[in-house]
Amino acid sequence: MNRLAGLDGMAFDAVVIGGGMAGAGVARDLALRGASVALFEKGDFSSGTTSKSSKLIHGGLRYLELGDFKLVRESLREKKTLERLAPHLVRPLPFLVPIYRGSTRGLIRVRIGMWLYDLLTPGKSMERSRVIRPVNTLALEPSIRADGLRGAGYYVDDLLLFPERMCLENALSAARHGARVHNYCQVEEMVRGGRGVEAVRVRDLLSGQVHTVRGSTIINCAGPWVDRIREMAGVAEGAPRILRTTKGIHCLLPRMTERAIYLSGEDERMIFVIPWREFTLVGTTDTDFQGDPDRLWATRDEVTYLLATVARALPDPRVAFDLVAYTYAGVRPLSWEEGVPESKVSREHRVVMEGPEGRFLSVTGTKLTCFRSLAEEVGDLVMARLGRSQPSRSAALTLDGSDEEAATLEARVSMDVSEEMAASGLSRETLEVLVETYGRGYGRVIELARKLPDGTERLCPRNPEIVAQLHQAVREEMAVSLQDVLLRRTGIGQSLCQGLDCAEAVGSRMAELCGWSPRRLDAELAAYREHVDRSHRFRTH
Repeated sequence: MNRLAGLDGMAFDAVVIGGGMAGAGVARDLALRGASVALFEKGDFSSGTTSKSSKLIHGGLRYLELGDFKLVRESLREKKTLERLAPHLVRPLPFLVPIYRGSTRGLIRVRIGMWLYDLLTPGKSMERSRVIRPVNTLALEPSIRADGLRGAGYYVDDLLLFPERMCLENALSAARHGARVHNYCQVEEMVRGGRGVEAVRVRDLLSGQVHTVRGSTIINCAGPWVDRIREMAGVAEGAPRILRTTKGIHCLLPRMTERAIYLSGEDERMIFVIPWREFTLVGTTDTDFQGDPDRLWATRDEVTYLLATVARALPDPRVAFDLVAYTYAGVRPLSWEEGVPESKVSREHRVVMEGPEGRFLSVTGTKLTCFRSLAEEVGDLVMARLGRSQPSRSAALTLDGSDEEAATLEARVSMDVSEEMAASGLSRETLEVLVETYGRGYGRVIELARKLPDGTERLCPRNPEIVAQLHQAVREEMAVSLQDVLLRRTGIGQSLCQGLDCAEAVGSRMAELCGWSPRRLDAELAAYREHVDRSHRFRTH
């Protein structure tokens, strides 16, 4: 089957390169306005920077310290928007900022920060940000070091349970509104004409076939590869670099707290301790990176740095190198700034227009929380160049597979799954995972499970996901590899077992569904084990 059938020679209003959160968001925004869009991602959706985040939708408290009030205001506004659009993925998460005697960040400074945070938050806050006394801090989180504790800032941001699903929902929504959205398709060449880049040559990495696709506008959302795409397009002569790439790593420890803790390292880097799933997620580092974004992993020194920073405020014996379950590492595509420490480079996005008539657009500095407002800005620019006036709808329609108006959707409604438990025979744990994964669309997966003879069976002995989710991923969600299913369509590969208990069984099921040869199945299993091995490479490197 030719996935790109009919694309060769087609002309689109916009060709989007990159299927991370920025690219998927841009494709959705434009498709919702009625523009014709083609999106090409060389890997799977969200497989790059998006999947390597700290899993937060937040205003960015530390950006207040850098005086970046505009970014904080935008982030807090977008936080509220995403709470409406995807309440199944975005959950409130209380934060503590412990302050110790002799700290460079004193109580007065934190109190001002809490006040500003509330002031910049649109509408009413769920809970007022404030400074609390040491006794109250320890009552909330007894594991925090008491010696020298002067109090703590307290505020509420949001946890993004599954960034990969948020990205996928954008891509699927774009496709439902007419966009041609393709993963595993690499842009190999730019076709130039009198108006600059007029088309791209795209190789389908699954079939090897090459197609030429024309675009009135080319939108470069390639993340860490943005400058490479600009060089390919021939627009980099004036400014060879618009990107500053920094590496960030995270490590997973046993669950220790119920609230997130915001710390600063001795070098003033921001470190989060975040309760996520059965883990405590610790991150992140922030160091300049010039290597290959496709080949990186956390090192022993980076993990040791994070653990040492956390241990100063959280003297728990579980903050230990040997207890790290696994790690992950990614590259941030920040806007180019020279002579500024990595951690102080602005996270504000920029849209750089180049080439004749500014028809080649490159995106840098994307902050996960602000992907939708970035997409709206790009959409406005593209529609203006097309000479069409159509406002953005991306803030109005839900991100749960329904594309319904979100104005009347009650955010964070706790869904009662008692009836489904009785009717489907599924456990509460499985039903809760289905709700958290698909939102109000979870009923479609239950219906599919009823139609399949083994649909309600678990895919993994240690995780609640079911066989119907594999079928859903392959049939409806463009999953084509084992990693797609285990890491980005379900959460099995991010659990404690990392999917090693079921990779062969899931692979065999997927081979039957997709018609894989034994050789292809062996390659899929080898690639998955390599991914897991990379997450443990810090132990020896």
